[in-house]
Amino acid sequence: MSNSGLLLVYRGARKLLRSPGTVVMGLASSLFFLIVYNAGIGGIGDLGAFGGAGYFAFLFPLGTVSLAMGSAAGAGQSLHADLNSGYFRRLFLSPVPRWAFAAAPIIADALATAITSTALIGVALIFGLPLRFGPSSFVSVVAISILWGLALSGISGGIMLRTGKPGGARMVTTAVFPLIFLSTTFLPRELIDSEWLLLVSRINPVTYILEAQRFVLGGTGSFADFATGFVLSGCLALAGTVYALTGTNKILV
Repeated sequence: MSNSGLLLVYRGARKLLRSPGTVVMGLASSLFFLIVYNAGIGGIGDLGAFGGAGYFAFLFPLGTVSLAMGSAAGAGQSLHADLNSGYFRRLFLSPVPRWAFAAAPIIADALATAITSTALIGVALIFGLPLRFGPSSFVSVVAISILWGLALSGISGGIMLRTGKPGGARMVTTAVFPLIFLSTTFLPRELIDSEWLLLVSRINPVTYILEAQRFVLGGTGSFADFATGFVLSGCLALAGTVYALTGTNKILV
């Protein structure tokens, strides 16, 4: 990345650090729901389907997935603000490559996801979150969270660049939110009786991202589940990023 591109990334990260309110609220919200759900229905974690790791380890990936979703619209909103302020118009007169316009807010979103995921895991450890493979589990969960966040941020930014409307970017969160409830978020497949829900969960990417994290945390599932979720999140991150970067050629200033 050129020096001018790095300056844009630095600017995006600085804006994030100057306005940490949204990040902190997202972290607090995820932690709140994890604690409440675990307190309310955590007793079912004694069932054999949870692999002896308890319900909290099974539920925890919900927190990282929702955190990434919370920052998904960040890239789109940042791009919209820069377009409206005339910032991009001024940049067009400089040697800054166009792709850097989209890369900067996406990287800033990835940074936010990394920070909040790390913080969430740190707090969850106090409440007994297991790490089956120690530090490797920690790194794996954060890496998958970042990849999932990159996918959503890329789609958000790409829509914004192509439509010029922040509402379109926010639709990413609206569209993805139901996928949480149409997956194995609260129960493993063995305990789901609804045939249509089982079918939807099998084609739902969120299911595989959740199960990848569950393997490295509580040991449920298999390494194949982890590999599938990791590769899938990586492919989605690549697709979302490419979608955003190619949208910079469509910017109208």
